[in-house]
Amino acid sequence: MLKTKIYASFSALYLLFIALSIGLILASAFSASVVFRGASLAEGLDITLFQSGILMTQIFIKVNFLLNILALLILIYELITLQTTRQKFIPLLGFINAILILLFTLYYTPYIIEAQTIGESAIETLEFNQMHQQSELVFKTLLITLILLFFTRFFGIFNSVCKGK
Repeated sequence: MLKTKIYASFSALYLLFIALSIGLILASAFSASVVFRGASLAEGLDITLFQSGILMTQIFIKVNFLLNILALLILIYELITLQTTRQKFIPLLGFINAILILLFTLYYTPYIIEAQTIGESAIETLEFNQMHQQSELVFKTLLITLILLFFTRFFGIFNSVCKGK
């Protein structure tokens, strides 16, 4: 009985963190268009594309903190699920999400921060442009796979509750 309550509480926390992360990713995507068009949106605001990038990076640094917590929760939850059920696809989807999170937070973000510390010339290179495009693709893929993970887990839990398990 206690194990069931702990698992139910952990499942609720897990879904909450997935939902929060989806919201943060969407908020980051929407704020990016405002941050990078700031000079054209606010009269008298004199901000360069490079400075906008620095602002956006600060947003991502804060988002990355929660994403890293989510990656840890995903690994714990999905490993438990993998060991206690016969499910294979959903835990695999979870592991894919954890990999995408760690790619974004531990590979792409530090690369972008390093380029920004070098200066504007570093972000004007083909290599930086390719890395930035890859990071955007990872971020978009993460959003889609997190939404899939949320709904597969939500409906799995919902069905278990409805069946009285």
